[in-house]
Amino acid sequence: MQTLVEQDARQEDHVDRFDEKFERIDERFDRVDERLVEVDRRITETTKATGLRLKELDRRISETSAETNRRLKEVDRRITESNEDTNRRFKEVSRRIDENTAELKGFRQEIKVFHSTFQRGNYTLVATVVAAILALLIKGG
Repeated sequence: MQTLVEQDARQEDHVDRFDEKFERIDERFDRVDERLVEVDRRITETTKATGLRLKELDRRISETSAETNRRLKEVDRRITESNEDTNRRFKEVSRRIDENTAELKGFRQEIKVFHSTFQRGNYTLVATVVAAILALLIKGG
């Protein structure tokens, strides 16, 4: 009987040790559960903060995009205006060149006429001088 009592005592001792181990395991699980709750809370807070930051970032991108579009339209308008002005000036310069070309052709013709007249005048002058020299030589000599 004593062996049965000893066995029972040993079994109770084992059961007590197992109970202690299970209690420690339960405590560990409780701490792990607490940590998981804390991690879950932090994840939730981080998710909310990230969501707010993303909304703010999206708002800024939208504002910047609108401002950029406005500026691009203004630049496009200025380029178009500048192109139109440049084309108008180019046409005006081309027109003036055409006018001047015709005028220069007329002026060139006038120069040719003047040159011919000048040449005739030179020939006449040379002939007159030669005739005067011959007349002097004939009279004087």
